[in-house]
Amino acid sequence: MSRRRVQFTLDSGNIQSLTSEEIKMILRAADELIGTGGRSILVKILKGSKDKKVLEHKLDQCPAYGFYKSMTMTEISYRVDWMIEQDYIDIDYAGRLPMIVFTDQGWAIEKETLIEEFYEKFRLYLKENRTDIVNEMKDYNRQVVFGLLEKIRDSKNKAFIPMLEAWKAVDVRKVRQRISSVQKSLESGDVTPVISFRKAVKSDAAMITHLIHDTVMQQYPRYYPKEVADFFCLFHSKERILEDIGTGNVWLLMGDDQILGTGTIEENHMTRVYVPPKLQHKGYGSRIMQELEMRIAQNYDTVGLDASLPACRVYEKRGYHTIRHDQINLMNDVILVYDVMEKQVR
Repeated sequence: MSRRRVQFTLDSGNIQSLTSEEIKMILRAADELIGTGGRSILVKILKGSKDKKVLEHKLDQCPAYGFYKSMTMTEISYRVDWMIEQDYIDIDYAGRLPMIVFTDQGWAIEKETLIEEFYEKFRLYLKENRTDIVNEMKDYNRQVVFGLLEKIRDSKNKAFIPMLEAWKAVDVRKVRQRISSVQKSLESGDVTPVISFRKAVKSDAAMITHLIHDTVMQQYPRYYPKEVADFFCLFHSKERILEDIGTGNVWLLMGDDQILGTGTIEENHMTRVYVPPKLQHKGYGSRIMQELEMRIAQNYDTVGLDASLPACRVYEKRGYHTIRHDQINLMNDVILVYDVMEKQVR
């Protein structure tokens, strides 16, 4: 006689949103449990619990351990369930027990966190003149490995070369090839990525969503109330991005295997142009706009766009002019004001 699956009910309380730091820390704690633990143990890690199971599996060594130590277990549980409702993590069954798993959106964020962690470890080992950390990288997740190598390339630090040599001696051919590419870049001092511009595919949706949401949450609060940043994240949801990808309207600026920025075309309208904050002021935004304008100009005389406050001046420098002001009424009587702009392209 088969045993029934353990049922669960989500309850996010009155949680409306979490900060990007909270999202990263919950995902970091969840990474210790993927496919092996459920919501209750995740809550205990974030609480900093001395529970026997937490200590037995050395979960107290997780960087997110005790992140919410001042909160109650119920308050933390609300936040974990909010993460599930917002598609950052999900529940899958291992036999009859519900276990935490990553969604594409959640993994896109966690991957960047892991890349940063490993990079800091590499820097520490570099100071200590050690190379044994490379053994940790063998057979590690390939996306994290390649992301780490690109970060080392961007550092321009030739001191990494001996570590790369040691790494190359223990890993597989495809990783060795990428390591050799990074070595050549460091030796020559040329770390400029090979730039390409291509249509997005469905597997890109999670990374695009993370790129946009992270950029919005970092930049928009400087200019707008929090309600505006929340609105843009909802407006540029993964579902809408997937829909636009399906019609062939979403484009990506790529540097090797890294997404440098994104933009979308809707008839003669250019929208959703975003470059991550850490990659801004390198000309990537202008390159995306130039590519989109060329494609629109094949069928239209003008390009239109809606300009938020952070982007207005950038667009003016590219020849756009405001044809009207518009607004959207949001929650808590907040009003989003933006410019509708246009540029002659032929």
